[in-house]
Amino acid sequence: MKHPFRQYGSVVALLACIVALSVVLTVLTGGLSLHQPKEERHTVLATTYPVYVAAQNILGEDTTVALTRLDGAASGCLHDYQMSPADRRGVEEADLILMNGAGAETFLHGIVDEAKCVDTSQGIDLLCAAHDHDHGEEEHHHEEYNEHLWLSPSRYQQQVVAVRDALCALNPGMAAVYEANAADYIRRMDGIFFMMDTYTAALEGRPCVLFHDSMAYLAADLGLDVKLTLSVEGESGLSAADLKKVEQLAAQHADLILFYDTQYAQRYEGLRGAPLAIDTAVQGEGHPDDWLKAMEKNVDQIMRLLEVYE
Repeated sequence: MKHPFRQYGSVVALLACIVALSVVLTVLTGGLSLHQPKEERHTVLATTYPVYVAAQNILGEDTTVALTRLDGAASGCLHDYQMSPADRRGVEEADLILMNGAGAETFLHGIVDEAKCVDTSQGIDLLCAAHDHDHGEEEHHHEEYNEHLWLSPSRYQQQVVAVRDALCALNPGMAAVYEANAADYIRRMDGIFFMMDTYTAALEGRPCVLFHDSMAYLAADLGLDVKLTLSVEGESGLSAADLKKVEQLAAQHADLILFYDTQYAQRYEGLRGAPLAIDTAVQGEGHPDDWLKAMEKNVDQIMRLLEVYE
């Protein structure tokens, strides 16, 4: 009688040879790579839309970096931002966090490794935050800064440079590409500078009311004389006291400019003064040109305003 193990031994040996041959063929044909290095992929998170757009332009078509936004497509500024569990996971998993800075991301303190955060406002001349004050009774809080620096083309360019440097440090192999992309984006932004300079001389010293301090940087670039800064946002409207202040200024200054966000244009209809509706570039369709398009619209609004005075 044959031993059972001897009876099936040849079959087992044959199957083992077939399996071994299959593994070898798979490796040789690339189906199973035992030594092929995995492409390194970085995750970059931008906290605000303008910073996200800057990163889009610098990264270009680079597929080695996954770029995401923290504040979501429906968000604007970070004043009332509430971090969700999913957002927190995104923060923890990101290799690099590109922050707007100027105090916009205080909610990140204590929950994120600061070593992977880059504050793009560092080294930029910032304005102090100011709410509900008139020009004669300013009440600045020097520890708080105005975070809306991207509305100043010159300051936004500095943010773009900070984003570029951070991405080059993260992914040195693509540094030359990032530098070239950043230079092209900055060159396109120079067109905004040229148009702004054309109108600044005509507007310098004109009195204005800011209905939100998000316009403060652009007003400063244009040389406007800010007489009053209010804090109108979200669902809030103008109070009776606010209306009275604006009407008093309009009575004193025939060339008063009403500087407000295009999102709330309907709220200021009927007020005395020349309207200047500004796109604050905090929202968009996810296109790399969104900041440029917003600023071009703003330049067009400035041109229309000057036509009123002519």
